[in-house]
Amino acid sequence: MSEPATVDTPLKKLVGEKTAKALAGHLDLHTAGDLVYHFPRRYDERGEHTDIRSLDVGEQVTVLAQVQRTAVRPMRQRRGNLLEVTVGDGSGGLLTLTFFGNQAWRERELRPGRWGLFAGKVTEFRGKRQLNGPEYVLLGDGGDGEAAVSDDIEEFAGALIPVYPAAAAVPTWVIARCVRVVLDTFTPPDDPLPADVRASRKLVGLGTALTEIHRPSSKEALYRARRRLKWDEAFAVQLTLVQRKHRAADWPARPRPARSGGLLEAFDARLPYELTAGQRDVGVEIAADLAAPHPMHRLLQGEVGSGKTVVALRAMLQVVDAGGQAALLAPTEVLAAQHHRGMLDLLGPLGSAGERGFRPSTPPGSSWSPARWARRPAAGRSVRWPAARPASCSAPTPCSTRASTSPTSVWSSSTSSTASAWSSATRCGPRRTNRRTCW
Repeated sequence: MSEPATVDTPLKKLVGEKTAKALAGHLDLHTAGDLVYHFPRRYDERGEHTDIRSLDVGEQVTVLAQVQRTAVRPMRQRRGNLLEVTVGDGSGGLLTLTFFGNQAWRERELRPGRWGLFAGKVTEFRGKRQLNGPEYVLLGDGGDGEAAVSDDIEEFAGALIPVYPAAAAVPTWVIARCVRVVLDTFTPPDDPLPADVRASRKLVGLGTALTEIHRPSSKEALYRARRRLKWDEAFAVQLTLVQRKHRAADWPARPRPARSGGLLEAFDARLPYELTAGQRDVGVEIAADLAAPHPMHRLLQGEVGSGKTVVALRAMLQVVDAGGQAALLAPTEVLAAQHHRGMLDLLGPLGSAGERGFRPSTPPGSSWSPARWARRPAAGRSVRWPAARPASCSAPTPCSTRASTSPTSVWSSSTSSTASAWSSATRCGPRRTNRRTCW
């Protein structure tokens, strides 16, 4: 009696070293657990067809089809015969299987009416789709009522035929045969879900699910197996997120508690509408998260137009009130510009400080002017730095070249001082030689 297999049992002990090497090299399957969790990607049903007309040239496929006719003709360029077998899907789609050499035994085997799984790479010759020298396995005699399935294709005895993610060197029936060998001796792992949880969720046991997903006894059993395994995947994702959240609770962060009389209160007072109950409730939760001594780990979900941006802006103002900085990230430039305009409108006078309405003045000794600035693209403007500093400037301290009533613009021959002072007034890209891009 063979030793029971577990999820950690190497495949070479179960299916042989040659097959195990092929499974590892082509599909990265090394243990019994790897193979058992290599689920079929679809199921073909006896008597139903695979849509041959939907196959793409160059695609590696496995099709369930019925032999329509065979023909043998001599090859023109060399000695020997060519066997052409035409198989169909029952809806008019035809596929030609081509075998080279004298293979009378194959002609006798591939009799019209027999069903089989045929695997290979789709090619096209004279406008016809074909498989050259495909691998195949026949599913039954197809005509005289004899016992339909032989020992080597017992894994396809059911009405639902599993089709696995496969490779050219490891077709689906080789995988199915290996799965059958493993399942015959496989001891499933302990079910992590308690019996009361399975009962309340109407889930089958893990061992039953792993067996039925590979060898379904009915469509209903297959549905129950899929449902249990999908539930496990979703539960694993949720568990990972909860664990990550608990780990994040141990990370240090500076608390940003709400401050009375700050920007947030002023913003709420000037809002032209009342916050919804949902916005207020979420705002209270986010405020508590920001006041905690660890990073916030929260995802806010809502329909389009439900007011998520206002909630985010209120959280940002709380951080600013507490002496911090906040940034709003957007996935596209267009969306970022929309948020920028919308938030400035909401902030009103509260957002007028800093860069709002800023335009740099004309640098001394330069032909550049604000009028030329206005004609340049809004996304970025190239500014040439003067060759010499103004006489009134003493390097390395930057200074203003305009009256105090004008927007501050600094010019200095000191690279570090100039870059620092200029960046404080505008948003600039990295300096390249004597040019810099600002917007």
